[in-house]
Amino acid sequence: MYDELLETLAECKGLHVQFHDIYTPGRNDLMSNWIQKIIDGKQPEKSDTIFHWVHVRDALNAVRILSENSVKGKMDLCGRRAWTQEMVLDEIRHLWLRFQNTMEHSHSLESLSEIPSPAAVTYSGERRRPDLEPLHTALLSCGLDGWRPMTAIRVGIMECMAYLLE
Repeated sequence: MYDELLETLAECKGLHVQFHDIYTPGRNDLMSNWIQKIIDGKQPEKSDTIFHWVHVRDALNAVRILSENSVKGKMDLCGRRAWTQEMVLDEIRHLWLRFQNTMEHSHSLESLSEIPSPAAVTYSGERRRPDLEPLHTALLSCGLDGWRPMTAIRVGIMECMAYLLE
């Protein structure tokens, strides 16, 4: 459902949006595949790829606003923050462990203590993110604060888990 809507909105009225690293709860994408492997007790294949994850809800909202404001042009859309695979996998493992502890009533002081999110770690390698300036500028022209995805990766991962566990 989301995919068709994104493509339809992104290709209307002279607006051409190239999507990168979008994840969708309930869809068989890379993020959900990693989560499923961790749920199954397996290790996802290692990758050195840097991702700029963005939740489909943020992508839909941006494209909707652009199309409603008759914005034209070509632009890339992805998240702003660089994520290594290991950063995301650590977060998935942490959230999965918390879920299991909740279901088994086995939380301890340690399991409930605040473990820093991978968002607290700054990626310091080479930046290879698509150019978000055209998207940011276009959203500024629509009266927004530019391109600012709102869905935290923790929330998105938990939504993906919920779909996989249904």
